[in-house]
Amino acid sequence: MDEQAASHVKADKDKELSGAELMYQEAKVMSAQGRSLDALEKFEKVLEIFEAADGKDVEVANICEKIGDLRTMRGNFKGAVPAYQRALAICEKNNDPVSTVLLAEKIIDLYRQLGNLDRVLPYYFRALELVEKLGDIGKAGLYLTGIGDIYQKRNELDKALDAYRTAHGIYQGAAYRERAEILEKGIKIVEEAMSAGASNK
Repeated sequence: MDEQAASHVKADKDKELSGAELMYQEAKVMSAQGRSLDALEKFEKVLEIFEAADGKDVEVANICEKIGDLRTMRGNFKGAVPAYQRALAICEKNNDPVSTVLLAEKIIDLYRQLGNLDRVLPYYFRALELVEKLGDIGKAGLYLTGIGDIYQKRNELDKALDAYRTAHGIYQGAAYRERAEILEKGIKIVEEAMSAGASNK
């Protein structure tokens, strides 16, 4: 390709990207106005353009998250999950732990809504690992409690108890008295269930 042709191709791509950026802003306005279906269609068009361009990972992640948010709002939980997963993968690749945790939380909520508990745990553990590195004690306790809840529902009571006790220790040490008291009740219920299960054997 000669220089002139290459220059035309670049100009066309730049024009397309400028148009996509304008569409992106329009989609955000539509979303704020409550025109979720129109916004969704526009975001999906913009996504195709940014995906085909180089160095637009951050934009792709942002659009995927917005698509996930809109699908969630419209009750399309199954359709929202892959959009969030795509955004999360980009954030992990770009070493953005805060965004990774926020997206993991959104995926956790959706899988819980869908009743797909087996798929929840890896996201809880990933989020837990990141918030521990970030030093967010409150979130660490929250995720451990969520992990305990999943194990309890799966009737893996020993694992549930371990998670609850670890969370309880965090809350006590960090002076989250109210959360610690709630967990004490949960621990007691699990211990009683385990005791009843042992005596029935």
